[in-house]
Amino acid sequence: MGTRFAALGIMLLLGGPALGQGLDVAIVAAATNTADEQNNPRFTDPRDKLVSTGLFDSVTIISTTRFGGGHTPTLEELLQYDSILIWSNDSHDDSVGLGNVVADYVDAGGGVVHAVFGNTSTNPDRQLLGRWNDEQYFLIPPASNWQGADRRWEMGEVIEPDHPIMEGVEEFASFAENAWGAFRPNTRDVMPWARKIALWEDDASLVVVGDNPRVVELGMHPVSSAVNALGYWDESTDGALLMGNALVYVAGGQSCAADLDGDGDADADDFFGYLDAFAAGDSAVCDVDGDGDCDADDFFGYLDQFAAGC
Repeated sequence: MGTRFAALGIMLLLGGPALGQGLDVAIVAAATNTADEQNNPRFTDPRDKLVSTGLFDSVTIISTTRFGGGHTPTLEELLQYDSILIWSNDSHDDSVGLGNVVADYVDAGGGVVHAVFGNTSTNPDRQLLGRWNDEQYFLIPPASNWQGADRRWEMGEVIEPDHPIMEGVEEFASFAENAWGAFRPNTRDVMPWARKIALWEDDASLVVVGDNPRVVELGMHPVSSAVNALGYWDESTDGALLMGNALVYVAGGQSCAADLDGDGDADADDFFGYLDAFAAGDSAVCDVDGDGDCDADDFFGYLDQFAAGC
């Protein structure tokens, strides 16, 4: 017990991790045909919504449209960011090249959140092709087309309410007074390596995760009702937090070594779990530096990981 109190003191001195802080993310999208993506609301509205969550140090806009000066980012460009949010409502500059580099980015440790219409469009120019498609990084079957609604549609069943992506998300809905809004996949299917976290009220997929924690798919269009008062998601609901949590989650999948129980947080459960593994000499958990032993270097290495947080 004394050892645990001493460890608790160390944990309190560290102050615990600042969850979601220190992350730099990017919007990588063909959101609309524009030569001025830094000021176009279909780019800036999702950016501003993400900034409003307070989860990120920076949110950068990268246009991938083939019109108006967009481009396909390089791997080096994407690696400046902890995670990226991708969607399309126009044609990508190079859907094959973009799919290749986004798959490379995931392989290199980056996190990807893919959203409507990029993960639903039947137009190949608006999809992620190349390695992303060929090697099946996706979670929702691509090119399923999308469906909308002529009334307000709300979030339905939350299958995993304790999942980190759903933290603080109490309400999500479309803002449809006419024939637009509630954009979501036309299929209810997900891939065998994927599972649904949350649904629309008609059971269409809203949040889907997979075996690879660096990839999440959202069955929503990122632009809010602030841009189109006749549709899109209702900005008075928790869509910004939903997108933000997803970006934090996929970033955590690549860097949160302190999260031993895989719940998306580095907290007391993880800290004491490591302490127990260290005391038991369980090298599968406590060997942080990979030399086959559990020694002081590993203990202080885990303290550094815990202080860095998720």
